[in-house]
Amino acid sequence: MLNANTTERKFARFHSLYTRDFKKDAAIYLDLAAKCAGPVLEIGCATGRVTGHLAAAGFEVHGIDTRRPMLEIARRHLEPWAARASVADFDLRRQPLPERYGLILSTLYAFNDLIDVEEQRLFLRHLLRSLAPGGVLAMDLFCPLSYARPEAGEGWREIEHTVDGQRLRVRDLREMLTPLLERRTQRFRVDDESEEELVSHRRYIPPQQAAALLAESGFEKLRVIPGYDLAAAGPVDAPVPAAGPFILVGQI
Repeated sequence: MLNANTTERKFARFHSLYTRDFKKDAAIYLDLAAKCAGPVLEIGCATGRVTGHLAAAGFEVHGIDTRRPMLEIARRHLEPWAARASVADFDLRRQPLPERYGLILSTLYAFNDLIDVEEQRLFLRHLLRSLAPGGVLAMDLFCPLSYARPEAGEGWREIEHTVDGQRLRVRDLREMLTPLLERRTQRFRVDDESEEELVSHRRYIPPQQAAALLAESGFEKLRVIPGYDLAAAGPVDAPVPAAGPFILVGQI
């Protein structure tokens, strides 16, 4: 197996291609950006997919991430909008940003990468200090089917996808180490390159628990958008699917 740095660089390229056509969340973020004053911050910007959508629509947007190979691709992707889009290596768990933002987006399960509850609380405290008065947070979260149905063992999944003539293949194994902690093994390749393996962990948060965590941190007017369906947005005490993606929105 190649060294971790090479594997991470290959995964960043794979991720950029694999997520390129994913746009289910974009309409929600564009709608929020149009309603919020000031610049937008994306946490977990990865290779710049969402940041690029916002910049192309004319919004001033800044992305942060801690995965440098992802950021290298993001900088190249955002070159057409360099006057209003930028990315940086920044860990919000360590300190708040010096700037204030009218809208902060935690996209594509970035918050699920925080494993410890105290780590989550520290992250949210720093995030809160990075929001302008009246600012809005939108957090993309996910709960697996196994949370609602523990008997539903997923096993290995094999997925093939073609983007720009390049064949992407991934074998994906998700194992629940606890009722909420997942170990994910991804064996991926592009075209005929050698297969690489990346192992990561995610902590899932059901909608009610996530809402309680945001309320504890000082967020108000909480609402949930299940399955990227803006028309289905409602209060957090309304019934939402027990498994799948959801975006939680709050305001200070």
